[in-house]
Amino acid sequence: MYDAPKIAVRVGNEVSKPTEYLCGVRQGCPASPILFDFYINDIFRNIRGVRVPGLISRIPGLLFAGDAVLLAESSVDLQAALDTITEWSDTWEMALNASKCGIMTISGELTTDMTLQGQKVDSTDQYTYLGYIMNSKWDVSGTIKNNKNKVRKAVYAAYSFLRRSDVLTALKIKSINSVLMLIGCYGGETFGMSKARCKPIHSEIDKAIRMIAKVAQCTFAPAQPVNVYTTNGRPHQGSDEGPDGHLGDPERPSTRNDEITGLSSTGGRWIGKLAKKATGLTFKQCIRT
Repeated sequence: MYDAPKIAVRVGNEVSKPTEYLCGVRQGCPASPILFDFYINDIFRNIRGVRVPGLISRIPGLLFAGDAVLLAESSVDLQAALDTITEWSDTWEMALNASKCGIMTISGELTTDMTLQGQKVDSTDQYTYLGYIMNSKWDVSGTIKNNKNKVRKAVYAAYSFLRRSDVLTALKIKSINSVLMLIGCYGGETFGMSKARCKPIHSEIDKAIRMIAKVAQCTFAPAQPVNVYTTNGRPHQGSDEGPDGHLGDPERPSTRNDEITGLSSTGGRWIGKLAKKATGLTFKQCIRT
């Protein structure tokens, strides 16, 4: 495949003469990412990095595919790290685009301009790294809003699937767990410890659940006995759960029906409200199924 490879350029109907190229791989070659790992693996060599509590060695930065993040404890260390990157790039004939780079300072200010391959690197208060929005104040509201919007777009994209009556409810719930939950929880290590912060994302997930349940809006039912109709058509007085943790007739829990109709969330449970059929799934079971 790579025995004296040649390349030609086509402009309109004209094709240039073939020319041999001595480096690089063909587009889409499976060896490309493996060779790139070997190529870029030593880019952080001789960079001082930062000290992280609990770790023995210092961390020079982060690498993911073609993205690199340099970590430094001072302006002097940062410029020294940029000089090291410049030297590495010049050695291996790699051109860097400083306009796509940014410097974000945490609890401090830059004392001088930073340069990379002779190009000035601008400062910024906010930077998006691998889809995660970071800022100098460690505020997570931007990421939460971004995740919320992405979940909403995903729900709109899956609207026809979630509303289909010929698709099992369990399969729809699986799609929520495997797609929507992952989108909403991206970067959750920084904001997931607060119920109030997660509420905007949670509300979008709830909309998808109500869409599956065919409920217009989620309302809290009064704390009083209600009639829950089971699959055998007999009403069961009271709102207590059966011995197996399901609502409805203790002897014949309504678990055979694949549709959740006329349900509302109250006290962490789904109860039948003016509905003839209900699966008896609890809210937690809907999330964990």
